[in-house]
Amino acid sequence: MIKIRLYKKSDQSEIDKMIDSIATEFDLPISNPNKANIPLLDKYWVSLHNNEIIGTIGVLKLDGEFSILKKMFVKREYRGKEYRIASLLLNKVFDWCNSQSIDTIYLGTMSQFKAAHKFYEKNGFEKISINKLPSSFVTNPIDDVFYKKNNEK
Repeated sequence: MIKIRLYKKSDQSEIDKMIDSIATEFDLPISNPNKANIPLLDKYWVSLHNNEIIGTIGVLKLDGEFSILKKMFVKREYRGKEYRIASLLLNKVFDWCNSQSIDTIYLGTMSQFKAAHKFYEKNGFEKISINKLPSSFVTNPIDDVFYKKNNEK
């Protein structure tokens, strides 16, 4: 059974293992090694299958006007149409943004995440250049592709 719930501090070790496993799929590092500079998220969810963490997603609200999608990861064996984990997680962010009257969502990702680009574009995100980001956007130094979506209410 698939379940999505809010993150608990006790989840962190399992999340770290999941991200380390995902990292082996790529040539370049997939997370910022300088975690001390990462702001606290306003909301952070985990997806579970039989009590195993299989995905995460977070959101950071800035300036009361927009949010930044963060920490979206899904275990390889749970990606795709069969489980729809990424869609379930993304819908959590859309719903939360609607509840907060946030109508613009930004995100930064890496060029090596080709499947993620297709997923974001399929879900209404449009690719933008870094100079189109708000000045208060929290950048991750390893991100080189950026997206924006106007969230429908």
